[in-house]
Amino acid sequence: MKSKDLQDKYSNLSVFSKLLKDTSEVLSMSSGYKLTPDDFPEEFHRIIFTAINNLFRDGVTKITNVEINGYLQDFYPNRLRIFQDNGGNEYIDRVLELDESDNFDYHYNRVKKFSLLRHYMSVGIDITDIYDVNVMEVKDAEEQSERFNNLTVSDIVKHVDSKIIDIKENFLVEKDGIGGQMGEGIEEIFEAKTKALSYGANFISGFLNTVSRGARLRKYYCISGNSGSGKTRSLLAHVLNMCVPEIYIDGEWVTTNNKGRGLFISTELEEEEIKIPAICFIADVEEDKVQNNTLSEEEKARLKHAFQVLKDTPMWFEELFDFDDDDIEREIEKHVNKNGVQYIGFDYMHSTLKMFDSLAKQGARNLQEHQVLRIMSIRLKNICNRYNVWIGTSTQLNDAWKQGILDQSALEGSKSIVNKLDLGAIQIPLTPMDEKLYDEIKQQANLGFHLPPTHTINVYKNRGNKWKLIRIWVHFNLGTLRMTDLFVTNYRGELISGIQPTMVEYFLDEEVELDEEGAESEKLAEQSAREILDIIEDSNNQLDDDSKYFGD
Repeated sequence: MKSKDLQDKYSNLSVFSKLLKDTSEVLSMSSGYKLTPDDFPEEFHRIIFTAINNLFRDGVTKITNVEINGYLQDFYPNRLRIFQDNGGNEYIDRVLELDESDNFDYHYNRVKKFSLLRHYMSVGIDITDIYDVNVMEVKDAEEQSERFNNLTVSDIVKHVDSKIIDIKENFLVEKDGIGGQMGEGIEEIFEAKTKALSYGANFISGFLNTVSRGARLRKYYCISGNSGSGKTRSLLAHVLNMCVPEIYIDGEWVTTNNKGRGLFISTELEEEEIKIPAICFIADVEEDKVQNNTLSEEEKARLKHAFQVLKDTPMWFEELFDFDDDDIEREIEKHVNKNGVQYIGFDYMHSTLKMFDSLAKQGARNLQEHQVLRIMSIRLKNICNRYNVWIGTSTQLNDAWKQGILDQSALEGSKSIVNKLDLGAIQIPLTPMDEKLYDEIKQQANLGFHLPPTHTINVYKNRGNKWKLIRIWVHFNLGTLRMTDLFVTNYRGELISGIQPTMVEYFLDEEVELDEEGAESEKLAEQSAREILDIIEDSNNQLDDDSKYFGD
């Protein structure tokens, strides 16, 4: 079977009809459609699509034979020859005469389905059980056509994925636990526990490591903050600190024991806004000096070395500006499978138009902001369990934090996201009340340091650990992303003396313990799915005024 056999030329014709008559409705960024030259297997069709697409991008609003011929003649004379040799002018005339506007979605989806099949075939995946052009019997061909018409692109992807999963299960299935006499191996278990091997990867705060036992796999942490609090920078620094093999400390380059493999997903900031702070963290150089071009020669040399360190760091970066839950999981699954990542920073949780649209297509048309964020939180926790990864994220705050409220009530959009968190905290700059408290603490105790606090990390939820409702006072340099632990108080402002910062030399490669409830990962996934369905069902049963809804 040849790839060119996998197409429907009438659907191609219908798609081009819509492209020429309602170009912006199909090609605009907000259209919801996505066509590329690869969606057309023949060069003749690719030439037509590319010409229409480029003319539209150049601002041409009405496209006919005249514009297409002129464009090809000016820029691609060889393509013009192919266009004319294949009767391009007559083809465009036929396209313009065709009226299939009411059936565009049908033909568009048919073009995309064949495009997907060709892609699968190009990488060696057998798709004949979905569509086989060599079917000879008329009855079989009709049944195949009807079955294919009823499939969506998503159905095809799930079908192929299920076959791959079956192969994995046949060859990669392993027993998930061990068994034997109760006392077997107790000495090794005890020794490992006393060496702090139950800790996950190190955060940049030793106190935060002590409180949370580090970034443990299959755990989901959310450290929220107000705008300008440095929540993105601290999350980036935490993930870097888990992965970077070398760092500049106190005048020399130090080899770390970091062995994490990380991924940072940005939902707002662009590439340079993440990578420049990353090298400043590695080299301990103020970012302002980079921005203002006031670097010394020694700092330039350090940054140059940091370039190579960052290239040697097993950490990846993705921009995901308009996304839904499936997009998040696809990016994480891709990097888990291709790059073995275990530590993921997702910056940050917020709703998007695509999220509302995606849920609406699943039948949830009355969802409100807090319901969407709760669904996202459930999905992120489910991803932790499914892929055996740690995920750190954040949310924005409402104004409650200004009144000293530092728990889930201060989260903007939805406090219900906390239900799935293994650790919930709020990071804020010092408030006037905090500055007054700090002055009182200095008078009462000999703190033994000189750096003043700039931020507090306020831990209000900490599943499975004893430290809760505590405030970690730190000096956080937003220019270098370096954090210095100072002291810890409870929520009443009283110093806690029985806590020490922890930086473990060795940490867990794999978190094997079950969640607090003792449920297995698969059961947690089923429970999460039921919760999402309950949210959707509740939204569809609401009888409130339509003005409260996001779409109908």
